[in-house]
Amino acid sequence: MRLRVIDLETTGSLPDTAEIIEFGAVDVVQTPGGWQVETPHTQLLRPLGPLTPETQAIHHLTASDFSANDPIATPEILRALIWAAPQPDMLVAHHTAFEQHFLGPELTNSLPWLCTLKIAKRLWPDAPRHTNQVLRYWLNLDLAPNLAMPPHRAGPDAYVTAHILMRQLGLASLEDMRAWSATKSVRRGAALRAGRKMAQG
Repeated sequence: MRLRVIDLETTGSLPDTAEIIEFGAVDVVQTPGGWQVETPHTQLLRPLGPLTPETQAIHHLTASDFSANDPIATPEILRALIWAAPQPDMLVAHHTAFEQHFLGPELTNSLPWLCTLKIAKRLWPDAPRHTNQVLRYWLNLDLAPNLAMPPHRAGPDAYVTAHILMRQLGLASLEDMRAWSATKSVRRGAALRAGRKMAQG
């Protein structure tokens, strides 16, 4: 079983207007001795439009980081990255709703996704927050600094998420994790409004 953890850096949050500018992947592979994290792979993808100050402030990628040799995030390139050999059996992201906005079923052949964010909320409801960086330190993950840094870059974030996934695999079955990942998220604001409505009723 090969689980491919994916992280994307983009020029915005809306696929209709934003571009993928970095693709990171780390495979977590089941072996006779247990699960193992493989080496991260990262690919810069040259943007066609401008990089806004707001997005640069997140990932700190600027125009000078890209060259004419970097590919553009075409469907063909993205499919090649998703399906790079050896091919994955499942895909993973820390917040799959974001990655799935950009990597639709036409690219993934409708492979199942695991959402480590939703799984974390089930397994660790008492965590102070459930972002991958907060969980990294809350779980005291022992990570190689050269692979885990800097945060908000596709390769390091995928590497951190892969190690969160490793902890989760020791606590829950893949079947349960798939079921939890498929549940619909309730936004905090919506939950609060629903609670107020019930109290008023």
